[in-house]
Amino acid sequence: MTIFDTIKDQDVPLRLVRNFIKRKRVPNALLFWGPSGVGKGLTAIALAKVLMAPDEEGDQGSLAARKIDHGNHPDLHVLSPVKKSRIIDVDAIDFIIEFASLHPIEADRRVFIIHEADRMRAPAQNHLLKTLEEPLGKSLFILITEHPQLLLPTIRSRCQRVRFGRLRAETVKEILLRDRDVSPGQAEAVASVAEGQMTRAFDLIDTDKRDVVLDVVRRLSEGEDPMAVSEEFLKYVASQKKHFETGVKAAAEATGSPELTREDRAQLRDEQAALVDALCRHDIMEMLYLMEVWYRDVLVYSATGNAEFVLNKDQMALLESAGVSDPDAKIGAVEKSRRYLERFLNEERVFRDLFFALAN
Repeated sequence: MTIFDTIKDQDVPLRLVRNFIKRKRVPNALLFWGPSGVGKGLTAIALAKVLMAPDEEGDQGSLAARKIDHGNHPDLHVLSPVKKSRIIDVDAIDFIIEFASLHPIEADRRVFIIHEADRMRAPAQNHLLKTLEEPLGKSLFILITEHPQLLLPTIRSRCQRVRFGRLRAETVKEILLRDRDVSPGQAEAVASVAEGQMTRAFDLIDTDKRDVVLDVVRRLSEGEDPMAVSEEFLKYVASQKKHFETGVKAAAEATGSPELTREDRAQLRDEQAALVDALCRHDIMEMLYLMEVWYRDVLVYSATGNAEFVLNKDQMALLESAGVSDPDAKIGAVEKSRRYLERFLNEERVFRDLFFALAN
């Protein structure tokens, strides 16, 4: 198996990347953009493996590839958002720019992978722009994002853009059956709801958020008090936050660390809090997505009566019995709630108002 063989349904971006390698004309900056969970990060890592072991580009077991897999290759640096605000600040960018100015230790070049590049603040993007315009030494920057429009136009213009598409539902189903203990029917339903995003598909299998959302829409359609449903839902959200806090703290303790200064401990707490906030935010946004998909199914099925167009394929009994009026307005209510939460409005009020709208 070659390094790129694990990446599915991305023929066009892989062809571009392979052409860069074949012609030995890899740009100094690449922008990988597209939906989450479709292989952008995998492709970035695969490209790094090839560039750091050019004579063994078909060998997943090369020394350079093994070092990258274990996170200890000195010429690969991966950057992600940190701190409570989940941003990439100037200090983080200046740190990797300093490394970019140094000669590679083992490989022919250094590779810098920036996840969620759209989380760079404007000053950080401007600092990076100077390096992209006048590259320091042998270095490659790979920016990964779902939202390229949030990057400065000057950043985008300095990068070779590579667009990634969604995975086929058949591919998602195949991977779920291979990597998770699920029935073919469940795998098919989750593959449809995931809409080509493998990260989302695994999340739907590994957590109970889909069951929680389906229970909410069922109870609201049956006429239960939306205030009571909202309170119970918010308790679930709070319990998830406690779960994430416990997990993040346990992971930090398991890795161990030397004696830290007061400033280091404060920074570590900020990073842990940022991770917990990001996990909670992801959960909430995914549940809103699941609500929107449900009411989309109600709308489509009421208009066509055709189960083939339904995404929640394992919920036909609930769909047929759902007494939902004006699903289009309910989809609008969910979208409005998402916008409010993106502006950091109070979650309790947002969900209370949403559930009353969904109950009408």
